[in-house]
Amino acid sequence: MKKSLYLIPTLLLLAACQQAELERPSSQEPKDPAETPQTWNLTIRATRGDSQTKALALEEGVSLHSYWKDTEKVQVYKDGVHMGYLDVTPDAGEEPSTATLSGGSINGDLAQDDELTLLFPRHQWSYTGQKGTLTGSGSVEDSFAYAMATVTVESVSGTSVTTTPASFTNGQSIYRISFKAGESYIDPVEFTVSTSAGKLVKSLQWENNAWTPTYDKITVIPSAAASDHFYYMALRNESTIDDTYSFVITGADQALYLGSFNLPASALEIPRFISAKNFAIAQPSFAPAFGDTDNASDVY
Repeated sequence: MKKSLYLIPTLLLLAACQQAELERPSSQEPKDPAETPQTWNLTIRATRGDSQTKALALEEGVSLHSYWKDTEKVQVYKDGVHMGYLDVTPDAGEEPSTATLSGGSINGDLAQDDELTLLFPRHQWSYTGQKGTLTGSGSVEDSFAYAMATVTVESVSGTSVTTTPASFTNGQSIYRISFKAGESYIDPVEFTVSTSAGKLVKSLQWENNAWTPTYDKITVIPSAAASDHFYYMALRNESTIDDTYSFVITGADQALYLGSFNLPASALEIPRFISAKNFAIAQPSFAPAFGDTDNASDVY
C-alpha cells in the first residue's frame, strides 16, 4: 500500500503535465491572415528638380546643387502611417538626377489607386538638433534636407506593386551664413533664429489627413567652429509676406550677440539657397554668465 500511495500522486502529476502540454497553444499554429500585414515589393522611378534631393554640393560661385546617392533611404507612408523604406539605386553618372527606388519590406494594406507619400532623409520630420554643417553625420544633407513625393498605386500583382513615377519636391530652403561683429568673425557655440511672421516650422506631423506644422524658433548648436566661418541651416518658413529673421548668438567668448535681416516674400518661396556673407550683428551691453546660454532665449 505504501508503494501505491507513492505512485498515485506521481501518476497524477505526470497526467497533469501532459494535459498542460496539450492545452498550451503551439507556436507553430497558423496565425489569422487578417492579423499579419501583407509585405510588398515596390519599384519606383524617381526624378527631382534642381536642389530636390538631399545629396548636396557647393559649386564655384556659391551655388548649390544636389543629386541621388546609393546610401539614401526613402520612407514610405500611407495615410500618415509608416510602411517601411526603399533603397536608392542612382542612374549612371557622377551626380545623377534620376534613380530607382526599390524594396521588399513594405508592410500594410495596399490596393489599386491608393496614394503613397515618399519622404527622406528620415522618418521624423523635424528641424531640431541642427549642427550648422552642410555634409557629414547629422548635417543638413544627412538629416534635415527633407524632400517629398506623392505616388499612386497603378497595379497590384501577387506581392508586386507598381506606382506612378515619383517627382520629389524640396521641403525647405537652405541658408549659408557667417556672422561678423565689426571686422571680426564670430564662431558661435549656439545660435537661435526666430521670425516676425511666426511661420518658422519646427516639425511636421500627420494630422487630419495632412502634414501639420508646429511653429517655433530653431536653435543650431555647431559641433565645432567652422574653418571658413560659414554655418548652414535648413529652414522651412511658411510665411507668404515679407519677413524678418532675428538671431541670438552666443559666441565662443560667451558674449551675447543680436542681429536681424529682412527677406522679401519672394525669397521665402521653397526651395531656395540663400548665401549671406558677413552678416553684421551687434554685441549688446549684456552677456550671459560664462557657460550659461539659457538667457539667449529670453531676449526677444
